[in-house]
Amino acid sequence: MTSKDHSNSFRHPLMFIMGAALALILVLPAHAALDDSNGAPSVTVGGGVAFGPLYEGSSRYAAFPSLKLKAVLPTEDWGTFTAAFPDGLRWDLPGLAPFGVALLIGYDQGRKERIHTLDGRDDYLKGMGNLDSTALVGAEAYWILPAGRLFVRGLQSSQNRHYGGESLGRTAYLEAGVATAYPLSSTLTLDSTLYGTWSNENDMMARFGVTAQQAARTRFDEYRPGGGMRDVTLKLGLTWQWQPQLALEGGIKTYALVADARDSPLTGEKVGAGAYLNALYRF
Repeated sequence: MTSKDHSNSFRHPLMFIMGAALALILVLPAHAALDDSNGAPSVTVGGGVAFGPLYEGSSRYAAFPSLKLKAVLPTEDWGTFTAAFPDGLRWDLPGLAPFGVALLIGYDQGRKERIHTLDGRDDYLKGMGNLDSTALVGAEAYWILPAGRLFVRGLQSSQNRHYGGESLGRTAYLEAGVATAYPLSSTLTLDSTLYGTWSNENDMMARFGVTAQQAARTRFDEYRPGGGMRDVTLKLGLTWQWQPQLALEGGIKTYALVADARDSPLTGEKVGAGAYLNALYRF
């Protein structure tokens, strides 16, 4: 079997995403801000609606509820503690500026074969079985620059995972990219994040693989991807501070799958996008 050359297959969406983000970063002035805590404790709650693919790579789109909870506790000697949904727990260690290190605890909800949406349940993955959820542990290193923040973060499941009648072991992935936040006015803020994701073989199997058992129960062929680059993602968000405690936020997320993720029988579209709109209240 000859190896496949993926270079041409994802060049155009990948270059479009990277070009758009780099152009945005270049036009931002040097005083772009990245910290919205203002050095004071805060709690933000909110919710709304999101629209996007059923899962990364799916050609089927649906509406989902969007929930947001975030509590930030800056301290003088111990750094900053953040608890957020759906992101998880974060501890930014003190005294390292302009560099930083954060310890992370997250949560991967897995994937159901019957996916819940605002319209009910979608059975496109019926027969695949359920991918068990797991806690994630990891860390992030970052460098704060005048025009943004460069970061590298890695997360690994806290336990072995099981899917399609097989033990996958511990899934792990690494993200590296740049984030910016730019105040357009006293009430409007534009956020952008561009990053690439590398997954180990177990994580790729959990997201894009099809075991022999799953192939026998579904219309999908057996597929076993290897570890490597998974996708390149661009997020753009706009926040309108309507009143001192009330805000509206909306944004889009677009991604391009690369390498083995593109060739999975579960992949209906190699480039996907989603959008969200939330109302927020900050205490």
